[in-house]
Amino acid sequence: MAAASFAQERTTIHIEHANQMLKTLESEAVLLKGNVHIRHDNTHFYCDSANYFDGRYAELFSHVRMVDDSTLLETEHLTYDRDQHLACYPNHGVTTRGDKKLVSDLGYYRDDLKEFRVFKNVVATSPKYQMFTDTLYYNTQSEKMWFQGPTTILHEENTLEGTHGYYLTERDLAYLDEHPVMYNETQTLTADSLIYDRQNNFAKALSHIQMIDTSYKVILRGQYAEVWEKIGFSFATENAYAVYYDDPDSLFIASDTMFYYFKTELNEEEKIFGRRHVCFFKSDMQGRCDTMTYDMADSTIQMRQDPVLWTDNSQMTGEKIDIRVSNHAIDSLFQRGHAFIISKDTVEGYNQINGADMVSKFVDGGIDHVNVTGDAKVISWLREDDTSLIGINKSSSVRMRIVMKDKSISLIKYYENIDETLYPEDDLKESDRYLDGFLWRDDERPKDKDGIFGVKSEELGVRNAE
Repeated sequence: MAAASFAQERTTIHIEHANQMLKTLESEAVLLKGNVHIRHDNTHFYCDSANYFDGRYAELFSHVRMVDDSTLLETEHLTYDRDQHLACYPNHGVTTRGDKKLVSDLGYYRDDLKEFRVFKNVVATSPKYQMFTDTLYYNTQSEKMWFQGPTTILHEENTLEGTHGYYLTERDLAYLDEHPVMYNETQTLTADSLIYDRQNNFAKALSHIQMIDTSYKVILRGQYAEVWEKIGFSFATENAYAVYYDDPDSLFIASDTMFYYFKTELNEEEKIFGRRHVCFFKSDMQGRCDTMTYDMADSTIQMRQDPVLWTDNSQMTGEKIDIRVSNHAIDSLFQRGHAFIISKDTVEGYNQINGADMVSKFVDGGIDHVNVTGDAKVISWLREDDTSLIGINKSSSVRMRIVMKDKSISLIKYYENIDETLYPEDDLKESDRYLDGFLWRDDERPKDKDGIFGVKSEELGVRNAE
């Protein structure tokens, strides 16, 4: 870097102008005073006074200006070593290049490499950004800045913080590692490393990623993520999951890839979308499917491709499941195509409802009633108050309305083509106690928020979501 020495052709420092040139016996230097102008190759130095040492070394004082191509360095004290092509200012300097300005307490400049190395209270500014750091290397040919130590980069849209990385000033592209942070008024993105492309308002994050959106109460995590600020879109993958932390109960969702759409000028949507191997947990409901969408604007959840939902003691399946949430709890449930509800009987057996489509209304966290259409069928275990078995009811009709009480079937209203039989337990063989398509999947049900991963979250290297 700046202190290195290179074998090269020795060139001369030229004194272009000075009002006075003084030489004393006591000093090896020539003292230059008044409108001093010194040139070395294409680099020009201007100051009020200078000590000039035998064509090799110069020391300049007061209103010093160094001009190298379109780069201007201003300071009050500068030394220059011809052999090293090295200029040094020990106490505050200001460098201007086009619309960019670089200020620091201490700095070095290699005019052969076109590179600055600056330290202490470093501030780099342009109309596009402001950078604050303690150590910075800046190459004026590549327009690349390397920084070390705690660094802050301010943009109009957001702020970047990190301890190591680089900034490509012409491309407006930053790379930060060692736990960088990007944030604005409502969103914060952290990771082990981060790339931010300001021209495209695009961020890429790697390893231990967390994005928090306080405006919509969403946390998105994974090992790889992208954020497109203008279009309001982000996604995370590799052990990805999202948390909707809506008090008093949070919704935890895991999938191969988690997508998050947030509202911007170009996007009116606010939703979470999980793709492939989706599993979610909330205290009053749990589920699995291949794709899931949670639309936060109208509080609806759409489950697609082999969906299964558990609430309290019931399991719901169908080709499609839609959930409407109100006041932090399920309000209603829509099962479309081969709809099935199974609940385990209090003693033995399974209560079952089957039909083409079902609409369930929930009250106080439990099913209040179910409307079944299209070849509706029911198997229910009827019991006395002391739980003794009355019989097993098998019934069918075109449509049904089933009223629930205390988590059991209380009343069934049948419509068209009614067929109902109550069997003593001994008169109904085991295979006839299940409707076609029966499959009890309770072993797939997540028992807590860690269960959405299949293993404990700490084993996956992801952090606690609360």
